[in-house]
This record gives sequence, structure tokens and C-alpha cells, in this order.
Amino acid sequence: MQYKTVAAPVGLIIKQGDARGAEKAVAQYSDLIQKESVGGWELDLIQSIPVEEKPGCLAGLFGATSTTTFYNMLVFKKED
Repeated sequence: MQYKTVAAPVGLIIKQGDARGAEKAVAQYSDLIQKESVGGWELDLIQSIPVEEKPGCLAGLFGATSTTTFYNMLVFKKED
């Protein structure tokens, strides 16, 4: 079995009151999944991963703290 990961859209934005807003947001995922399915790749899961960003030395001296950002990742698989 082979696996590959692809960064998924982050920060999907829709206009308030847009009746098709959710459909438009989900379409971004659908387009990406369709694009990656070429060559026999099949979506296995969608995972959110935390990434901690630590401040540099100088910023740390002035009280800056680490921040955590969450990224979405699509995992695809296919048979060898």
C-alpha cells in the first residue's frame, strides 16, 4: 500500500446568508479530491494536525510565547 498527503484548504470563507455557501466551501475539497484521485489514489482520511511555532530568541526575551496553528491534511492511499 502507498500513501501520500496533501495540504487541504484552510480558512474556507463564505458570505453570511449565502444559501449555497456550504456547497461552495465543500466544493473546494471535492475539487482537490478529484484532482488527486488521478492515478488510482483514493481518499483515506482527513486529519487536522497541530503545528507549534516557537518565537525566536529575541522575541522570547520580550515575552512572546509559542502559538499553535492547525492545518488540514488529506491522506490518500493506493494499492502497489
